[in-house]
Amino acid sequence: QEQLLQIAKVKTSEMIFVSNTVMCVVLVTYTVFSGELTSALSYCWNHREASLVLYLQGLCAYWGLQCYLAIIRDHGGVVGVLLANARKIITIILSFLLFSKPFNARHFVGLVLVFVGVYLGYLSKREVKVSLESNKGSVKPSSAEKRRKMKVYTEGSHEHSV
Repeated sequence: QEQLLQIAKVKTSEMIFVSNTVMCVVLVTYTVFSGELTSALSYCWNHREASLVLYLQGLCAYWGLQCYLAIIRDHGGVVGVLLANARKIITIILSFLLFSKPFNARHFVGLVLVFVGVYLGYLSKREVKVSLESNKGSVKPSSAEKRRKMKVYTEGSHEHSV
């Protein structure tokens, strides 16, 4: 996705449309064959508030995905993944703050492991990005030079084999 957004300059709306269209076909096909489609449509017809909630949830998911893909396009995949993981961590912390739950040593260890995992993921992505950026400065042979070298190599190996 990052390459499509940054290099190919695909619009986020186009990427979302194609992704959602493919998944819609897959899900409708599955629900038709499993028999769940008719009961789901019947439920939504009889409970209009459920249809409204589903519509609003889809709308929020669409705008969230638009924002996420814009972050990837503008700042790269590493930042996108870090922000997604930070959102998950904040959600976990808020669930403990807003809802009365006991917070014990196992919860603390789990939270520390999540933070360490996110940090290690960040470091590994950063190292890959730094090594890619350092390779950008190296001079790459042109396609004509590559063809010339290939021709010399194949002609030379042909002469030795005769």
